[in-house]
Amino acid sequence: MKFSRNKAKVTTISFVLVLTFSAILVAFPSVGAHDPPLTVPTWAYISASNNPIGVNQQTVIVFWPNEIPPTSQGAYGDRWTWNVEVTKPDGTKETLGPFTSDPVGGGYTYYTPDQVGTYTFVATMDDHVMTGEPFPPSGDAWGTATIGDTYLGDTSDPYYLTVQEDPIEAWSETPLPTEYWTRPINTMNREWDVLAGNWLAGAAQNVGPTTNFNYGTGPESAHVMWATPMWAGGIMDARFGNTGYQTAHYEGLEFTPPIILNGKLYYNVASLPKYGWYCLDLYTGEVDYFHNTTGPVTGVGNMFFPGMGWVGFDGSGAITGELLSFGQIYNYESPNQHGGMPYLWSTGAAGGFMAPTGTTWMMFDAYTGNYICSISNVPSWASGGGFGAATTQVYGKDGSITAYNIAGSPNPAGPFFPAVPPFYLQVWNTSRAIWYEPEWQINEYWMWRPVLNMTYDGNNGYSLNVSIPAVSGSILAIREGEFIIGGTAGANDVDAPLVLGNLWCLSLEPGQEGTLLWNRTFTPPYDVVPSYISGAGGLFAAGVSGPTVDPEDGVFLFTSPITREHWGYSLDTMELLWGPTEPEASMNYYGMGERIYDGKLFSCGYGGELIAYNITTGKKLWTYTAPNVGYESPYGNYPIGVACIADGKLYLTSSEHSPTQPLWRGSYLRCIDADKGTELWKINNWGLGMGGGASTIIADGYVVSLNAYDNRIYCYGKGPSKTTVTIQDDVIPLGESVLIKGTVTDESPGTNQLEQSGRFPNGVPAIADKYQEDWMEYVYMQQPCPMDLNGVPVKLEAFGEDGSYIEIGTVTSDSYGNFKYKWTPTDEGLYTVMATFATSKSYWSSYDATGLSVGPAPAPIQPIEPEAPAEAPLITTEVAIIAVVIVAVIGIVAYWALRKRK
Repeated sequence: MKFSRNKAKVTTISFVLVLTFSAILVAFPSVGAHDPPLTVPTWAYISASNNPIGVNQQTVIVFWPNEIPPTSQGAYGDRWTWNVEVTKPDGTKETLGPFTSDPVGGGYTYYTPDQVGTYTFVATMDDHVMTGEPFPPSGDAWGTATIGDTYLGDTSDPYYLTVQEDPIEAWSETPLPTEYWTRPINTMNREWDVLAGNWLAGAAQNVGPTTNFNYGTGPESAHVMWATPMWAGGIMDARFGNTGYQTAHYEGLEFTPPIILNGKLYYNVASLPKYGWYCLDLYTGEVDYFHNTTGPVTGVGNMFFPGMGWVGFDGSGAITGELLSFGQIYNYESPNQHGGMPYLWSTGAAGGFMAPTGTTWMMFDAYTGNYICSISNVPSWASGGGFGAATTQVYGKDGSITAYNIAGSPNPAGPFFPAVPPFYLQVWNTSRAIWYEPEWQINEYWMWRPVLNMTYDGNNGYSLNVSIPAVSGSILAIREGEFIIGGTAGANDVDAPLVLGNLWCLSLEPGQEGTLLWNRTFTPPYDVVPSYISGAGGLFAAGVSGPTVDPEDGVFLFTSPITREHWGYSLDTMELLWGPTEPEASMNYYGMGERIYDGKLFSCGYGGELIAYNITTGKKLWTYTAPNVGYESPYGNYPIGVACIADGKLYLTSSEHSPTQPLWRGSYLRCIDADKGTELWKINNWGLGMGGGASTIIADGYVVSLNAYDNRIYCYGKGPSKTTVTIQDDVIPLGESVLIKGTVTDESPGTNQLEQSGRFPNGVPAIADKYQEDWMEYVYMQQPCPMDLNGVPVKLEAFGEDGSYIEIGTVTSDSYGNFKYKWTPTDEGLYTVMATFATSKSYWSSYDATGLSVGPAPAPIQPIEPEAPAEAPLITTEVAIIAVVIVAVIGIVAYWALRKRK
């Protein structure tokens, strides 16, 4: 979801409130009035936020005096009165106002000029005789010495605004990132708000009719960012065979609440002994700190009730005094203070089930985990304690933790009987309880200052307590500042008389709170389940249940877990729109859950089917099935539940009531397209909760889940990557080729963990999206390495020193993360060769560059001509005869020499 914002207003308020500086803190002594009263001159000023401005563009006109109303303190005391006269370029005039000043005497207004030329603005402040009114509740006014004095008005100098034909350019917004990012998100990047989503748990995740919803984006890949142990997990010891450590059961592991706030993950220790909570970095999985809890051990054994005996299961107990319940971002806005504060809340300090008095809530600073303050005497119904269902907790528009309650007078028959008139609509508010003071000092009315180690009285936390007409039933839907819907289901049992259902609606509009808007009856669905079965409830399911109210779509719904059917009614006419639907899978008898999102009703459960219905017609839009793998699941299909919803996606988990050992395989975390019902990705991740749908949350584009297969917390989402590029022979002559080589690796924090870094000393390769499921199970879950993997596409480019550009080509890295490409440059020069991995559903983009020098081609080799042989000398006949005679003589001499030796 994306909400529109009036950016001009935001800018204006920021600009104007610069004027509310330390002067607002000036305190004037309370003394007697001046005698005779003084006459005080003033000086008026006026300006505009933009000058020049384009025609039909909005600007802000600001006016202020030199004198602050001396009796003003916060919302109390005197105010000045202003008017602004505007003269347009064509000479026509108009008057803006009158305006009542802010506490420092000034004000502002928006103005959109519709003519090109020069506008003239003149501000006039009226004369004012000081009265000191309105007085603060304490009656202790400031500046009473000025009461009766006259502050003379003034007319400002003219201010000339130039309006041109061409519009002025707004700030150039930073586009959404393609590279890896973490918090904090720089507030200059206003368009990045669509990326930010905190999982605060509790009522904060209920948005309209959608439960377990979060803002921001949702991951579209099974890519793992990191995995960290929560407790002992996996297979234990050969002597116990393939049995693993315990996971979920009545006192088994839990992942509670959990909370993700400002890039930090918080969860309570859910392994025995249960005390303390952790804060982990969402982006790395590293522990930021551990908060140790103190207080008595509660929840030991079971409970004894008169007439009922011992109820419940044996418990080991826990130190619950500071265990976390939910998070909060309180967005406080006043003339003195702006912006939000992150808090963590613990509601388990006292009280509990059937607590006769209130409870004590504790507030912590989320950044450090340090204790700030407490609220005592919190009504038990504010956290859902006590009996009845007339209470609903709501996360307010400003982030306040509020609870709505329909209260009546005690029934004379006893506390277990319905209340009787008169009835009241009550709203209890944490912010009110802390902010309230019996007497306001100076301008504390406009300050948020929780006092360290203070325990505030929750009896001061009621922001609304108004009489209402006699109504019955439960609160079913609340839209802050608009309306509240409640009522009863009625009954249409096969063996009992018809009891009409009843829905009513009360106004929550300011000044109209508690006014009855409408009160209507309807005939509930016919229930074939006898009342004695429906009333007893059964171990797993009963008859028709509801109604679930969806004001945004104008319907309310009923469900029958036994017959596995749904019905839809019109909120306007109270008539049946559709139903009953065809019975869903029989295994849904053991557990059947619903979510409403984007005009659809999603139903799933132990039957292993997720069915999407059009919520206004009941038409079945699509069915997604989680089929059995081999004979692993004893339920046929895998039980599924919707754990969280974001960005048009449903995230499902699979589990069962008490997971048996060894755990069956194929319990996937699944991402489903909410519009089409197609599976976007899945990965082996055994969730928690009966049938699934618990212990998995989403924030800032990451899904975090406790995986019972190894009792590790996994973070799934888009991770950082690293690209390298090299050229071995980077100085070549023109005409030769070079081999461009490089790598693309996964740089997520989990790749630096001991096992991963040991198995992948050269880094974990970045792999294509379609292989992520098998690849991540290989990298993090000790599963076989998948075959025939592909890496990611890498674009190769060259940039010449003369500004030339060459698109070399695109190559895909292999399963080792390597890529290579042979390139022959066509021109001489010095090049920068860049390798870019753009992005994928699994990894953010990365790039690298190297250099290449291409010199002149070598000169061609010239062939060597052989030398002509020298002409042989001419030998005459005479010379030849003489040579022969000489040889003969030498031979005769040699012969006689040899004979003499003999």
